[in-house]
Amino acid sequence: MAHVAKLGALTDELVNLITSVSARSEPTRFSIYKESALRTLRYSNHPRTNQFDVSSQLDGLEEKFRVYNEDPLADALRERLDKLEELEIKWAPEILHLLLELSNKPLSNPKLEYLDFLKEPEVDTGPPLQWMELAKEDPLLRDKKIWKNVDFGTESSDGEDFADSQSEASEFTENTTRSSLEADPSKRPEDYQIQVGSKEDLLKLRDAQFWLKTPKVNGVALETVKKPITELQAIRETIFMLGGLTTSLFRPMTNNPQAIEASKSYTLKHASPGAFYQVIKDFANQGSTLSVLRNWADSKQSIPLLQVFQGVIHQRLAAFEKKLSDIQERVVDPKRNTIVSFLSLQTETSPFMRPLVRLSIVVQTLKKEPYAHAFRYLELLFDETCMSQMAGDEDLYRFFGRVFFECLQVYLRPLRIWMEEGELIKGDKTFFISEATGEADPASTWKSRFKLRQTQDRVLHAPRFLRAAASKIFTSGKSVVVLKLLNQFPSLQNAGLDWEPTLDFDTVCNPSLLYLAPFAELFETAFDSWIESKHSHASSTLRKILFSSCGLQTSLEALSEIFFMANGATAAGFTNHIFDKLDTLDDSWCDNFAITELAKSTFGSLPAVNPDRLRTTIRPLRRKDAELSKLRRTVKVLEVIQLRYNLSWPLQIVLPMLSVTSYQQIFTFLFQVRRSTHVLSRQRFIVDTHSVPNSSAERALYYGIRIRLMWFLQTLYYYLTCLVLSPSSTQMRDSLKAARDVDSMVLVHSTYIKSTVEKCLLGSKLELIHKTILKILDLAIKLEDAQAANAVVSREVSERQQEMMDMSMASLGLHTPRKPSRGGYLLRQSFRRSTTAPPIDDSDSSSNEDNEIDVDLSIMSSNPDDGEELYIDKLKKIKADFDRLVRFVGSGLKGVARASGGDEARAWDTLGEMIESGLSNEGNGFGRA
Repeated sequence: MAHVAKLGALTDELVNLITSVSARSEPTRFSIYKESALRTLRYSNHPRTNQFDVSSQLDGLEEKFRVYNEDPLADALRERLDKLEELEIKWAPEILHLLLELSNKPLSNPKLEYLDFLKEPEVDTGPPLQWMELAKEDPLLRDKKIWKNVDFGTESSDGEDFADSQSEASEFTENTTRSSLEADPSKRPEDYQIQVGSKEDLLKLRDAQFWLKTPKVNGVALETVKKPITELQAIRETIFMLGGLTTSLFRPMTNNPQAIEASKSYTLKHASPGAFYQVIKDFANQGSTLSVLRNWADSKQSIPLLQVFQGVIHQRLAAFEKKLSDIQERVVDPKRNTIVSFLSLQTETSPFMRPLVRLSIVVQTLKKEPYAHAFRYLELLFDETCMSQMAGDEDLYRFFGRVFFECLQVYLRPLRIWMEEGELIKGDKTFFISEATGEADPASTWKSRFKLRQTQDRVLHAPRFLRAAASKIFTSGKSVVVLKLLNQFPSLQNAGLDWEPTLDFDTVCNPSLLYLAPFAELFETAFDSWIESKHSHASSTLRKILFSSCGLQTSLEALSEIFFMANGATAAGFTNHIFDKLDTLDDSWCDNFAITELAKSTFGSLPAVNPDRLRTTIRPLRRKDAELSKLRRTVKVLEVIQLRYNLSWPLQIVLPMLSVTSYQQIFTFLFQVRRSTHVLSRQRFIVDTHSVPNSSAERALYYGIRIRLMWFLQTLYYYLTCLVLSPSSTQMRDSLKAARDVDSMVLVHSTYIKSTVEKCLLGSKLELIHKTILKILDLAIKLEDAQAANAVVSREVSERQQEMMDMSMASLGLHTPRKPSRGGYLLRQSFRRSTTAPPIDDSDSSSNEDNEIDVDLSIMSSNPDDGEELYIDKLKKIKADFDRLVRFVGSGLKGVARASGGDEARAWDTLGEMIESGLSNEGNGFGRA
């Protein structure tokens, strides 16, 4: 019942507040509203507010405050949320949710001052009790005698006459003790009154206070009349104002306390009010400028780069105030006859004020940019120095030049630490180099451990005048880091030079000799010399170590021997062994272990190759291509074999592992060309002295196609090896030796491998031409398969004819002598063995006999897709496909070369000319069969 009564009372109050209807004024309507509200409250089941959702919204709001640089507001919100959690209020989520729903633009509207309204008002304890009120209530307290010491001697039993000497002496002595604890409490204000014998000094003081004088006309004070002052008073007020003091002649503006305005209440006795006001108005503008500088210089800054700028401003202001002090001393205490002139003050301070006014503009520009970087003022000072020199203002040029170089010294500190020690200052957000968090692999030290800090617009986070040298700075520090990892940093320190060029205005600019030289060029030259003094030694040391200790030259030769097959005999020992197993349908042709051992036994025998670093990888075949008899008919199957040569981590800086992919592409292409050449170059012969019954037309067509394929393959292989790989590799090695630093070496190698891939027809522009060349390579295998199939058919026909002849002769009772042979007409095929075997002497026939492998030619002829197509038709189709594809390759290369440019286009055009000239030269055997 208590709950129902409480709910009813709250409902009455709710209805009254919302509808403004009470039970007394309109009872009927009030009852209807109340019943409706009670019914809604009783039968509505509202779940509790999700406290985690509310907490997430508040955390997001706090993060938003911090993102928009409203840290005080975020701290105030977090402080109150923490206190609220300690209170453990049951309905806290609902209350916070209500506040979030009621909030309106919490980022722009709230101010911290509004929090003062939430403080509980202080209890008014009434006015403090005063002594006068007590004296009114008790008349005895008005008598001053009660505060005097009591003479207890008159009442003592020994009758001694004791007087309060201290009380009497207080009227004639003065207590000079500064401590309030030792002061005489009986002293009155009248005891401290100073007796003035002469009023002359007081009158002089009052005469000097011109601001207290009110002009009078016939004895009547006129407030609206301007107060006349002397030039000496105007000079004194102006000097005080320029020194940052408050004066009567100048006062701060109401809406902007930093700005100063001139008072219109004063005038000179011998000058017109308008002219005098214009002069003091100019001084007021100068005072506003100085006020801006003082306020910014006195503000709290935590960044050293801004603190040094504040120190420089303080130094310039102190020099200016020293000048004001000298002027004031000369006027107040003249050593000789001096003319007091207000205009001379303006003339004398103008050369000192002009640079400060321009410096104030720099500070104001810095304040107007809300998210300006700490080094932004260095860019502004640099621009001011350049503009002052172009305007021919030598004073401003010297002023801003010296200020710029003094501030630059602090910015050079992290540069010097980075380039000499390879270290970054922790927490320094002004430097344009950052280090990745966590442990980094030594191989990724050069590329990914350190990054250039950039803005959201992808602009380097560094002053504009330093961006050109940023790469050298970045490279120098990374070189030192790598030398530390290689334990070569002590040698760098021992051999390093401690001297560095001086960067100051007098040394860099030397206005007496280099006044006509642009400041930007002078600074760039001097700064490059400063960078070079640290960059050249570290970079050259690392480059020498990579070539000498790390074996960069040897590794480049190893990559060329392995992936470019620079040693043809060694490469043939590796490739022919795989080709033989592939033609004999040996499943071990792609065995990873066997191929790895083969690569180590062949390529590993070369002096430049370390067999322990050589590995092979076999990519898995697709299930639909797993049939070996089909795989051997295309050169694309060779893509599954991939070689890998592991390099030490220092060499991976110049030769990253990503470039090995490009090396592998070139290796695969050469591997495929060698496959087709190997198939065409195998010598087939017939052991039987009788000729196979093939027509002369078929033979002529076969050998015509074969020689044209051999020409194309030899031309392509010559182009790849002699015109592309060999000269490009030689030029790359020479460029690496001439490179000044590691970044240049990385650029040389990346440019080389990219250009080589393009010249080898493996780029994206020549993707269609590359696929066409692979089809031509497959034609070579297709031609030999057709020839092998025809040989099988011819052998069967010959055997049937011989068998019929034997039967006919036997029926006549005649005996036909037969030439002994190894199984009749037997086709034999000669396969090349691995190059590990000793060379074969042509004069030794028994050795040749041992190197021949009997091959079932049905392996090469078993192509179910051919059907019953005649041999001559197969040859004609192969010839037609060859002519069409080769002409497409030649014309396509020349077309792409015309549309492109550079060395790659010239190489493509050369290959296109070679192909087209070979097609048109029928006299050399490349014409129609």
